[in-house]
Amino acid sequence: MAQLKKQHTRSITHFFIYSMAFLILWEWLRPIPQVTNTAEIQVFVLFALLSAVLIYFRISYWIIVPVLLIASLYGVHTIFYEGSFFSLEGVLETLRLFTGEVKYNLALIYAREFAYLTDPFRTFLLLLLLALICYLLYFWIFHTKRIFFFLFTTIIYITVLDTFTPVDASVAIVRIVVIGFFMITLLQMLKVQDEERVISGKADTFLSPTWMYTLIVMITIAIIVGIVAPKPDPQWSDPVPTIRSVVLGEDSRSGSTTKKIGYGENDEKLGGGFAQDDELVFQAEVVEPVYWRGESKDHYTGQGWVSGQFYEETNTIFEKEVEISFFEELVEVEDTIASVKMKEDVGFSHFFYPGQFKMANINTLTHQVADEEGAVGNLTFSSDAISGRIQAHGSTQNNVTLTSYDIVYEQPTFPIETLRNISEADPEEIQMRYLQLPEELPERVTELAKEIVEGQDTRYDQVVAVEQYFSENDFTYQTTDVPVPEEGQDYVDQFLFETQLGYCDNYSTSMAVLLRTLDIPTRWVKGFTAGERVEEIDENRYLYEVRNGNAHSWVEVYFPGVGWVAFEPTQGFDNYAEFEEEETDVDVDTAENETAEPESDQQDREDPFASENEEESGNLDEETASGSSNGDYLLYDWLTLKNIIISIAVAALVMVFYQKQHYLQNKYFLVYYRVLGKDEKFVSAYQRLLWILKNEGLERTEGETLREYAKRIDKQLNSNSMGKLTKTYERVYYGDRETYGEWQTLQKEWEAIVKKMGA
Repeated sequence: MAQLKKQHTRSITHFFIYSMAFLILWEWLRPIPQVTNTAEIQVFVLFALLSAVLIYFRISYWIIVPVLLIASLYGVHTIFYEGSFFSLEGVLETLRLFTGEVKYNLALIYAREFAYLTDPFRTFLLLLLLALICYLLYFWIFHTKRIFFFLFTTIIYITVLDTFTPVDASVAIVRIVVIGFFMITLLQMLKVQDEERVISGKADTFLSPTWMYTLIVMITIAIIVGIVAPKPDPQWSDPVPTIRSVVLGEDSRSGSTTKKIGYGENDEKLGGGFAQDDELVFQAEVVEPVYWRGESKDHYTGQGWVSGQFYEETNTIFEKEVEISFFEELVEVEDTIASVKMKEDVGFSHFFYPGQFKMANINTLTHQVADEEGAVGNLTFSSDAISGRIQAHGSTQNNVTLTSYDIVYEQPTFPIETLRNISEADPEEIQMRYLQLPEELPERVTELAKEIVEGQDTRYDQVVAVEQYFSENDFTYQTTDVPVPEEGQDYVDQFLFETQLGYCDNYSTSMAVLLRTLDIPTRWVKGFTAGERVEEIDENRYLYEVRNGNAHSWVEVYFPGVGWVAFEPTQGFDNYAEFEEEETDVDVDTAENETAEPESDQQDREDPFASENEEESGNLDEETASGSSNGDYLLYDWLTLKNIIISIAVAALVMVFYQKQHYLQNKYFLVYYRVLGKDEKFVSAYQRLLWILKNEGLERTEGETLREYAKRIDKQLNSNSMGKLTKTYERVYYGDRETYGEWQTLQKEWEAIVKKMGA
């Protein structure tokens, strides 16, 4: 810390480099919540920022040390202790607890029992380590002007986490490389400036425009090449299973406690973390973002969901509507077409569809049997009206994989006032199936549900209250380090009252169970979110890419006369169901008469795919293939090519204005006094000239008279203009002389000095 007392050259360049070094330090902290049980990451970031600020401004060590100790105690208190820290009782209690922690852990250190150090003490040591790292960054930048070792270790740290943990460091690597290029180049520029100061004797430090322009151009080219250039697939298989099998003796083919995110079939035991996986599952052409339904389940076991199979063979999938009904007479629906194309080697034997499935296009449906193209005529289909799953079967025992299909689905619009005004009782079959709960469900779950909906009179308002409960309370969306319920422990009870962290399965299951305790029928639905929009096919049709990471679950609630309505309790996810705010008066009898059609009329209804000719159907494969190719070049959500170019352009523009600020100011005053200059403005013009000279580093020193100053300026500029202006200024300002004709006489002398400053 004694080094902080020494005075070192500081400039905007040093501050810029030091700020970027802090961003690199931040990259060390970002993955902590994913690889450890630490959740209060903001405490560490803010402590590191405080340390960096105090060290940068060279505050005396006898101030820094107490401030950082108090801040570290506050951080430990925030994470582990209760009560207010900013009170005498709170401080004394924190000191008492922390003193006990220190004594206990020092004894463990003396006994070399490092594995048993407590979490508060480990946190305190980490905070002190962050302060030391901030000082090291200051030392490397201001003393040695070397930062490569820190960058190199950061890259190793991030790549190891990316390889061996669920951390996805793809964007972090880009950030580190870009920031590292800036830091290393600017530090090299400072070294060159130091050498120039030794040779020329100049004391000023500047940010060289040439260095900056060259650096920005080179980094821009490198980023564009890295993004646009073709990227081969991984050349080696995942090394983690092999390493684990060698080091730990585990079978690389055996399962792991961390599951891989994606659509699964077995939901009997929920819980546990997920390893992220962005592998493409399918591409879809739709008119708007939708949830892709796979199936729903109705029986909650206390650990997960199961559902009986009630498949009925159906041959009507191409001729007319499938006999599955999600929506009833009080809902307006619109027939919409969606196109799905599965990624090669990825497929399912059942359909994924939005809304309510009606029919498929026989001309565009393709499938594989035993990895070979199959004939549509050999397919049979069965549908489960309970789960909504529509399954394809082949003529042999081999599994069928649907590879592409066009479907017609019904997209509903739910009138909110109708949902609020429903007072009918639920049908008996709905109550028997969708109000089921295990007998072992803890009573406090029911009590919490009643507390949440207190004061809400309608079913709709009660459902919305439960839906919003999670986002309005201390629940955390997290896919890693999610606990698995212990034997006999209820999955929902654990999430609501103990962990309060998890992902979509936790949120959707909890909402469904809470509503069932209030006698509101619900079912648990699984499938995929809308995915990422990658291309506009035409004015009202878009191409989406759906990946394993888009696997999702949500809740559907039954409303008599309306049917099943989707709700989204998971934080950070949008509900794509369309709700109509306007009050809609619907006469049930009229609606029934209007929607009911004779069976013969349904059979004779015009084929919705008739408008799609053979060529358009053929173009689907070509367009989706093109979309897949272009998808390889898609950037991360924020790191788009457009944003990069705009950011670089803005940064370059700001840099130009910063470098040329004096030149632009001088140009402005030249024009200003040339147009508006008069005799009475002579004094103002002279004082402005003194200001300009000061900005250019030619400031008048303390005790120096105006004439001495003018003589020095004329000598440096090789002119006599400053002397003439000063003599006139003294006569006018001190001699109380009139300024008549002075400005017209000396205007060219004034402009000559300003122009030389610009040169």
